[in-house]
Amino acid sequence: MVFEQRSPIKRALGFLGASTVLSSLALPVAALAQTAPAAAPAPDAADAGTGGLGEIVVTATRKAESVQKVPISIQALGAEKLEQHQVATFADYAGMLPSVSFSGLGPGQSEVYFRGIAVDGGALSTSGTYLDDVPISAPARMPEVHIYDIERVEALSGPQGTLYGAGSLAGTLRIITNKAKIGKFEAGTDAQVDAYGKGAAGAMLEGFVNIPVNEHVAVRMMGFYDHEGGYIDNTHGTYTYQLGDDDPSTTYTVDNATLVQKNYNPVDSYGGRINATIEAGDWKLYPSVTYQYLDAKGFFNYDPRVGDLEVHDYSPTENIDKWVQASLTIQGKIGDFDLVSSSGYFRRKIHNTSDYTYYSVHYDQLGDGYENYLKFRDKSGNFINPTQSYIGRLTQTKVTQELRLSVPKEWGFDLTVGGFFQFQKMSQDDDYQIPGLSQIDLATSCADGCEWNPAIKRDAFYNQDLDQKFRDYAVFAEGTVPVTSKLKVTGGIRVFKANNSVYGFSGVASTAIALGCTVPFPADQRFSCVNNNKPAYNETGETHKVSVAWQVTPDKMVYATYSTGFRPGGTNQLPAMGTYNADRLTNYEVGFKTSWNNMLRWNLAAYYEKWTGVQYTVIPLGYFGNGGTVNAGAARVLGIETDFDLKLGQFTLSGSGAYNDAKLTQDFCLLNPDTLVPFTDCDTNSDHLAAAKGTRLPRQPRFKGQLSARYDGNWGSLNDFAQLTMHAQTLSTSNLDTVKNGLLGNTPGFVSFDFSTGVSKDNWTLTAFVENMFDRRGQLSKNTFCAIEYCSGSSRTMPIKPQYFGLKYSIRY
Repeated sequence: MVFEQRSPIKRALGFLGASTVLSSLALPVAALAQTAPAAAPAPDAADAGTGGLGEIVVTATRKAESVQKVPISIQALGAEKLEQHQVATFADYAGMLPSVSFSGLGPGQSEVYFRGIAVDGGALSTSGTYLDDVPISAPARMPEVHIYDIERVEALSGPQGTLYGAGSLAGTLRIITNKAKIGKFEAGTDAQVDAYGKGAAGAMLEGFVNIPVNEHVAVRMMGFYDHEGGYIDNTHGTYTYQLGDDDPSTTYTVDNATLVQKNYNPVDSYGGRINATIEAGDWKLYPSVTYQYLDAKGFFNYDPRVGDLEVHDYSPTENIDKWVQASLTIQGKIGDFDLVSSSGYFRRKIHNTSDYTYYSVHYDQLGDGYENYLKFRDKSGNFINPTQSYIGRLTQTKVTQELRLSVPKEWGFDLTVGGFFQFQKMSQDDDYQIPGLSQIDLATSCADGCEWNPAIKRDAFYNQDLDQKFRDYAVFAEGTVPVTSKLKVTGGIRVFKANNSVYGFSGVASTAIALGCTVPFPADQRFSCVNNNKPAYNETGETHKVSVAWQVTPDKMVYATYSTGFRPGGTNQLPAMGTYNADRLTNYEVGFKTSWNNMLRWNLAAYYEKWTGVQYTVIPLGYFGNGGTVNAGAARVLGIETDFDLKLGQFTLSGSGAYNDAKLTQDFCLLNPDTLVPFTDCDTNSDHLAAAKGTRLPRQPRFKGQLSARYDGNWGSLNDFAQLTMHAQTLSTSNLDTVKNGLLGNTPGFVSFDFSTGVSKDNWTLTAFVENMFDRRGQLSKNTFCAIEYCSGSSRTMPIKPQYFGLKYSIRY
C-alpha cells in the first residue's frame, strides 16, 4: 500500500488553490443570485423581539422536531455554540458532552463511550458515529471529522438499537452538515493563528460557498487547511538492553539523539466537502462527498517519568489517515407515503508507524518462550539494534443502504418502517519489526546457528495479515400514537441478522513453520499462510423500545423510556481464543424537558442500565501482545444527566453535567492460560478472580460537567462579547482488572477553564481565545505498549489539550 507524502507547503498551496477557486466563483455567482428566486426567510428560532432562547431542531428520530419534544436524552450543539467554543475537532466537542468519555492515542485514534459503557472489547464500537445519515464508526479509530460548516452535533445517550442498530449499543453521535440552500448565495472565510502556551504555533484557514445554480439546484462547497503546532517534546535519552539468559554481561545501548525534537507532535490536515440539493417535483436528492487527509506526527501521550509533556522515543512515530465518504439521500413520495433512501460509501486508508522500544524492553526480560532480540548479529558479527517499531497498514471499506417509508401525516399517527444493509471490511497488514532482522547472519546469531530467519515478513518478527468482514441486515419499525392531545406512546422494534468473519494470519515464524508454510512470506503478497479461517460467526435477534411522553404544557414534557441495544459477537483475531458472544444493554429512563418563558430551558434524565455479556479485551501472556475478546459477565449503570440554558438580557448561563455509577454485578474471572477462556470458579477461587462484583467500570468519571457564562453587549458601534467556561470531572479507573488497574493507576479528576472575547460588526467577527488558561494537566486515559503486567512501568498518559491561545477572524457574505 502506498501513501502519498506531501509537504506542508504543497498541502497549503493545494488548499489555497481550492480557496482561490471558491473565491473566484463568488463574484459571478453573486450576480446569479440576484436573479434567482429568493428563498423564504427562515423563521426566527426565538420568539420575535424577546431576545430569548432559540429552538433547536434535531433529526435524532429520523424526522425533524424540536429537541424539547423528543422523549430521549439528547445533547445538541448547534452551529452557534460550536463557533462560540472554537470547536474544530472531536476532542473539542467531546468535553462539552457530559455523558461522553473517550480514550485514545491522538487525532484519528479515539474510542467514544456513553454513560460509563466504557470497557475495551469486541471488533465493533459500543457507540455509533454518523456523518449525516451514514455510519462511519470504527473501533479505537473514530474518523476525525473537521467541524466546520456544520449544522449541529447530536449526542443520543442510551441504546439506540431500534433506529441505529448494532453500532449503537450505548449511544449515537451524529454530525450533521449544512446542506446546499436553493435560491440563496452565501459564503464565508475564517482565518486563525494559534499557539500552545509551551509549544509551537499553528494556523488554520477555512472557507465555504453556497451557489444557487437555478430554482431547482444548489451546490455547497467547503474546504480547510489546518496546521497544529506540537506540544510534546522528545527529549534526549538512552536505554541499555540486557542480553538475558545467554550472557548477562552483554549489553546494547540505544540513543535517541538524532530524534530529539521540541514540539515533535504537529498535525497537518486538510480536506473538503461538496454537496448539492436537487429538487424535482415531490422528490429531493442530496448527494455529498467528503474527503479528509490527516498527518499526525509523534505521540500525543506523554511519559510523566520523563517529564511534563515529554517522552523518550527511539524511532519515528507518525499516523497518516485519509478517508472519503460519498452519500446520497433521496426523499420523495410514493402515493401519500414518504420515502427516504440513504446510501453511503466510506473508504479509509491508514499508515501508522510507531516507536515500540518499551515493548522490546520488557519482553526481552521474560526468559524462555520469548526471543531475545540481542542475540541477532549482522554479517559483520555485530549485534543489530534490538529496538522494535510498529508499522500498521489498515484499509477500511463500508457500504451502507437504508430505506424508510412513513405513513401520511393525515392518518393521525406516525409510523416508519424500513430496511437496512451494511457491509464492512477491514484489511490490516501489521509488522512488529526490528529493522535489519531479515538480513542477519544465521550462523552467528544463535548459539548453535539459527534454523530459520525469525523475520517472518519484511523485517517483522511478528506479523498480522488479516481481513475482517461484517455484514448486517435489519428490518425495523417505529411509530407514535397519540392517546390524548397531551399523551403519546412510541414503540419500536428491530429484527437483525449479523454475520462476521476473520481470515488470515497472526503469529511469528515458528507459528508459520508449524503450519507447513514457507518463511519469510513474500513482502508484497497477502495470505501466503493462513491460521485463522474459522466458519463465519452468525447471529440473529431483535431489539426494541417503548416510550411514553406526557406534554404537560406546550413547553413542558415528562417521559419514560425503555430501550434495548446490542453489539454482535464474533471471531477473535487470535485463533486460539475462538469466538465471543454478543453483549446487550437494557435502558430504563425517566426524564423531563422544560422551557420557561423562553428564558430558561432545563432538561434532566435519570436512568438505570443493565449490561450483559460485557465484551472485554484480554491480552494473554505469551502471545506477543496480541489479544482477543471475552465476555466478562454483567454490569449496571445508575446515572443522571442534565443540561440548562438561562438567558437574562445580555447574559447567558449554560451548563450540563452527568453522574454515572457504573460497576460489575457479578465476578469477572481471569483468563485460563491453558484454554484461553475465562475460569468459571473465581467466585470460590480468588486466584482466578480478575475483578469482583462491585468493581467500577473503567474510563468514565463518576461526574463530568461544564458551566459557561457569556455576555453579549455593545462597544460603541461594535457588538462585543466575553465568555468563560469551566470543565470539570472526577477521577476514573483505567482497567477493569483490579490488578492491572493497580499497576496502571487511576486518572485523577481535574478542572480547567476556557476564555474568549471578541467584537463583531455587520458580517465580520474577531475573536481572541485561550483554552485551558491555567495549563492544567488533566488526564483522560493511560496506555501501555504491551501487556500491563510488563509494560506498566513505561505507560503513557493522554492529557487534555494544554494551554492554547488563538486569534480568529471570520467574515460572511
